Amino acid sequence: MNERILALCGGTLRLNAVSAKLFEGIVSAHLTVSDRFLDEAGEDDWCFAEDTILKPYEGRIGKLVVFRWNRLYPSDRTFDLNLAEWTLVSQVDFAGSSHDRITEEVYTK
Repeated sequence: MNERILALCGGTLRLNAVSAKLFEGIVSAHLTVSDRFLDEAGEDDWCFAEDTILKPYEGRIGKLVVFRWNRLYPSDRTFDLNLAEWTLVSQVDFAGSSHDRITEEVYTK
């Protein structure tokens, strides 16, 4: 799935050190790791946010790509944006390496 994410963004992917562990072993000049990745992101940059509060940045987000797994996991943090305020523009299911079905949803404001 990581290769899919890198192909999707096609440019710079910004993320924090916690999320960077998911991309270990993938060589990319386009990965930028910083704990301030959302503050540092430019207009055309993509950000990978798995454990980050997004609400303060919502006005700067033009597109959301949400990946959902076909099972529930315990969590200590939940997605903090209200997707009812966004428009679902595409949805596709695909098989991952550890899950039979992953759903990719693309939203615009």
